Amino acid sequence: MKIKFLLNLVLFFILPINIVYATEPPEKWYFYKVSKNTVLGGEPTFERERLIYRYWQTKLTITDKEVVIDKACTIPEGAMNEIVTPLSYWKSPEQVDKYQKIFSEERIPLENQIHIIKNDLNDKGSPCSKQDLTALIKTGNFMVFMTEPGYIIVFSKNLEKDRLSSATYRGLDQQLNLLGHPMLSDKKIVKKINKECDYPADGTYEYDSYNKCPLTELGIYFASVINKLDAEKEYSFEKNKDKFYFTRNQIKEFEYEIYLNIEKNNKLIDRLPIYKENILESAAFAQYYYIDNELKNVWLLNMVESDISQRVEKWRHYKIDNTGHFKLLESISCEHRNRKGIVKCHNG
Repeated sequence: MKIKFLLNLVLFFILPINIVYATEPPEKWYFYKVSKNTVLGGEPTFERERLIYRYWQTKLTITDKEVVIDKACTIPEGAMNEIVTPLSYWKSPEQVDKYQKIFSEERIPLENQIHIIKNDLNDKGSPCSKQDLTALIKTGNFMVFMTEPGYIIVFSKNLEKDRLSSATYRGLDQQLNLLGHPMLSDKKIVKKINKECDYPADGTYEYDSYNKCPLTELGIYFASVINKLDAEKEYSFEKNKDKFYFTRNQIKEFEYEIYLNIEKNNKLIDRLPIYKENILESAAFAQYYYIDNELKNVWLLNMVESDISQRVEKWRHYKIDNTGHFKLLESISCEHRNRKGIVKCHNG
């Protein structure tokens, strides 16, 4: 009788522990940054920006059975889940040294034992396609996706803390607004961009430079805006029975414009190209916009990015008058950087 009582007593204390363990909430990891360089030492900057644009809002939910990426796709664990040493995973000391270097550059510890979750999903349209994410590594307080091009995508549980210490984290908490970015309504942004964005776009810049440049924030922000506009196909709003709506004009494969149209009584009154994108081998050109909530003003910013530097080409402020037409109020044009790295700008 005593033995049975003691056994029941032991089970009373053990079972709740097992239940607590089984019902432990899943871990949540949030996008932190994409490495500045690749394991090979360099890749086109546009590929790095593409990864940032694609994953900057991504959240990982990890249980003992699977990895879920924003509920859009699932990487099952099980047989693909293993704890190994860097040498047993990368097979050679030379490869380990390469990865040790890129982890060190990003201030991410590469521990003696790393937790590997292999990714065998080959669907290119999936947000966790093997084309981008070849394997997931848990090391220290970070989850790190290895990518086919050689970049690493870093996720953190301590996002707020890491966000403050990360010079690569910028502009990702700005609330998304299809009317554009309010930063553009202040013409002082022209001087700031030309001053803070004088660094090479080929990946050979310092984090502080990348962090200070407002184009970093604008590029990430408008990538999300355009993705949302593409998903909605048409975005429109009304004011005093006037209809405002966006349309897209595809010029070439890597060149297109988005127009803001004003319609009165089902008749098109005026239109203005508010967003532009043109990617060439030597440079990338973009035009960003901001429309105020009252639908009375439009601000446009044209910029150019090359392997040498970034700069503003033009900034403009339009007024939407009572007749539904765009009236140019102010314009600033800028020249190429001179040999001293200075961009001269003038009105008109």
